[in-house]
Amino acid sequence: MQRRPRWIWLAAFALLGTLGAIGLSFTVHYLLFFGDEVNPYRRSLAAALILPVVIAAPLLVYIGYTRDALRRLRRERNFAAAHDPSTEVLNGSTFTTLVERRRAVSLSEAGRTFGALLIVEAGNAKAINLDYGYRWGEESMRQIASVIRANVRRSDVVGRLSDSEFGIFLPGATVEQARDVGERIRAAAAAAPFFAEGETVRLSLDIGGVIFEDQIEFRGLMRIASEQLEMARQGEDGFRLGAVGDADTGERPPER
Repeated sequence: MQRRPRWIWLAAFALLGTLGAIGLSFTVHYLLFFGDEVNPYRRSLAAALILPVVIAAPLLVYIGYTRDALRRLRRERNFAAAHDPSTEVLNGSTFTTLVERRRAVSLSEAGRTFGALLIVEAGNAKAINLDYGYRWGEESMRQIASVIRANVRRSDVVGRLSDSEFGIFLPGATVEQARDVGERIRAAAAAAPFFAEGETVRLSLDIGGVIFEDQIEFRGLMRIASEQLEMARQGEDGFRLGAVGDADTGERPPER
């Protein structure tokens, strides 16, 4: 069965609504003007008050409710388009766009941009997926996302970069602040109990980051942070920071 075009339903709704308003108007006037006990002036005044209340009030309520529903639907659609559906942090593309915008306004007194970019990887995410299934793997990522949000500022940007990685942009952060954020996140994730099918699983995180005090493209920051993440996987503490520009993290490459 072929579905009728939407404009037909709209035209029918408008026509029926108009006919209903006309019928109501005739009914009110007939009731008011039937009989001689009320003078014409009072009848006209009563009609002028009753008709707008009876016709306009429900219509305005309906319009207001519809507009509110549309605004709510638009907000939900925009949120879904910009966020990861599982963890509700920003998705990768939105994270990249927002970092570029925030980085442009993170200016030091010398007129240079500065801050930090961290990549957080769930070290045992694949093992959880294999041992307990994808559902529990995503549940572990939701818990990690919650830990990250609880340990960053409102001005910081958090996004999901891949199945097992999150990105954190810390505008205006110093080396000490970036290191403190990373260490707090790792400690909080390890301390938070995670239960998969009734079994306790310890969540382990590796973090690689970059401190920058100069203009550099987002791809360059990601490349350096990824390199630091690879070194963090091989190191004992699971956390490495690199630097761009004049920033100095105080770290040295691991001995080979």
